[in-house]
Amino acid sequence: MKNSFLIIALSLFSILQPGDSTSSEKVFESSYNINAIVGSMEFTEEISPKILSPFTISRFNDGNAEIRFNIRHDGKCEEVKLKLEKTDDPWKFTIDEGKHQVWINKTSVPDHWIIICESELVGEHIRMAKLLGPNSEAKSTAINEFKEFIHNKGLDEKKIIFPKQNESCIPEHAKGEENSLQPQNQ
Repeated sequence: MKNSFLIIALSLFSILQPGDSTSSEKVFESSYNINAIVGSMEFTEEISPKILSPFTISRFNDGNAEIRFNIRHDGKCEEVKLKLEKTDDPWKFTIDEGKHQVWINKTSVPDHWIIICESELVGEHIRMAKLLGPNSEAKSTAINEFKEFIHNKGLDEKKIIFPKQNESCIPEHAKGEENSLQPQNQ
């Protein structure tokens, strides 16, 4: 279970929009949904990403980024923060001191991106590709581009999963912060 969470989490950090220019130095912050996902490995019923929550990407002035999302794990809502480290290539990033590589690819559809993450996990080389968009459903043009992209990368179109989108849960520590912001009755 932890391995499958790591695979999905690692591929989530890989989402970063450098902007319309070729430079990734532009500060960017937005929320995305994973509209489609495919991997070189088989997703078992236990780890299949059937329902996913939106996530937020924050860009920093140094070119690095942070991915934030909430997951429900063992019945509790947990916040996950991951660091995406810049490289010399503005479309490539690393995670965990270079152990995982992430590439970002534009589609012709505004605000839709394809990311691919490569890593070693339990001695096996894995690749995952994701189609990202601002809404819970991707446009058909973006889906067609995703299918062509993964075909060119040697991934099997039959393994594509179109996860349902779920509202993000709120971690316990954040609930306390929310309540402290509420006006108090006197």
